[in-house]
Amino acid sequence: MALWTKSAFVGAFLAIVSMSAAAAADVPKLDVERTCRESAKADPTTNFDAKRCLDSEYRTRDELAGKWKDFPAADKQQCTQLATLGGTASYVALITCLEMNRDARQERAAGGSPQPSGMRKK
Repeated sequence: MALWTKSAFVGAFLAIVSMSAAAAADVPKLDVERTCRESAKADPTTNFDAKRCLDSEYRTRDELAGKWKDFPAADKQQCTQLATLGGTASYVALITCLEMNRDARQERAAGGSPQPSGMRKK
């Protein structure tokens, strides 16, 4: 009986670990509705459209879902924190951060040094 209990414990532990890994593999759920609503209310003199903002955020979330597994865990964590900084939330900011980190890493690996686009090479 002790063997079965140990085996059951190991099985349950592995199931929990795999569920945690699967959850970590998913794009985080961000409250972009709040961000878009607050942005629309912030300056009523502009033509900021909350619906268009939401459409853009959800399209970006769908795009990100297809690429999420390709980004390193450390970048995901750092960029998620950045994309939710100050109580705002944006999938556009999240994917931009992830792609910039990826591109800078690729540039360094290729032997180049990333420069601001406005800088001239000598």
